[in-house]
Amino acid sequence: PPPPPPPVPTPVVPPGSLVFVQRGHLVRLDLESSQITPLTSGKSTEWFPACSPKGDQVVYWSNVEGVYNLWKRNVDGTGPIQLTFEENDSLQTSDQNLRVNAAASWAPDGKRILYAIYGDIWIMDADGYNPETVLLQHNAICPFITSDGKIVYYLSNADDMVYNLWALNVSEKTVKKITNYTDWNIGSPSLSMDGKKILFNLYRANLTQVYTVNSSDGSDPVNITNNNRSLCPKYALNDKKIVYCAFGTGEDVSLNLFMVNSNGTETKTLTTEGGSSPSWAPRYVMAPVVVLTPSTSLPTPVGK
Repeated sequence: PPPPPPPVPTPVVPPGSLVFVQRGHLVRLDLESSQITPLTSGKSTEWFPACSPKGDQVVYWSNVEGVYNLWKRNVDGTGPIQLTFEENDSLQTSDQNLRVNAAASWAPDGKRILYAIYGDIWIMDADGYNPETVLLQHNAICPFITSDGKIVYYLSNADDMVYNLWALNVSEKTVKKITNYTDWNIGSPSLSMDGKKILFNLYRANLTQVYTVNSSDGSDPVNITNNNRSLCPKYALNDKKIVYCAFGTGEDVSLNLFMVNSNGTETKTLTTEGGSSPSWAPRYVMAPVVVLTPSTSLPTPVGK
């Protein structure tokens, strides 16, 4: 008989990098080399980065111009662009809470950005143009959208004293409550790549844990962490991993980053010098900057 075909090696997905907040500024951690690179600096304060699906850009809140607005830049730190131009702080004091993590989010194709201001949900082109209202007067924060664009999930405490998950049917303009917690709050939600699971931290008082539920109806809650100190979770490495930050114990109350398998096993420490609000950026090779060298001779003028 002919010999069996040689086995096809399973392609190894490059781990990419994490963009997170360290000492009030954005930094990038390369997951292969463990090298940390500053992305922002100065007197400003940055909050809640969200990396694009291609891993080439990150959107975040910054008060570099005096009040908090949404900004965007490349993951190598270049090309900062202001996206919103509110005259008052768009990121209100109540939303500057790591357990809530009121980040903007990207549409799966990377062409649009979803965000919340003053309890209303907006969507705009990735360059900041053509902002449109999605949902008004629902005290909404933390919006994110499904891959088909049909459902927008968000958090709201409009009907409760706590934050629960809600779903907006975009075409029908109807909303549905997904979770029904009465004494716990949901914060920092995000959607798995297949759209079946929602990842978040569940918190009250000084207790906060990472959970997942089914996106359709909030059923099948799974506790990913059990240390009462975990928050700001995000999917990473194509949902194979979950990254989050956690408070230290005893006198060490600083936040650092950790990574676990999607089922909560094999915890790995990523930082020891502080870190919060991680967002995973897939491996992306930035295009080289082309420097044009001026010609030594001028062209011959033609006509006038």
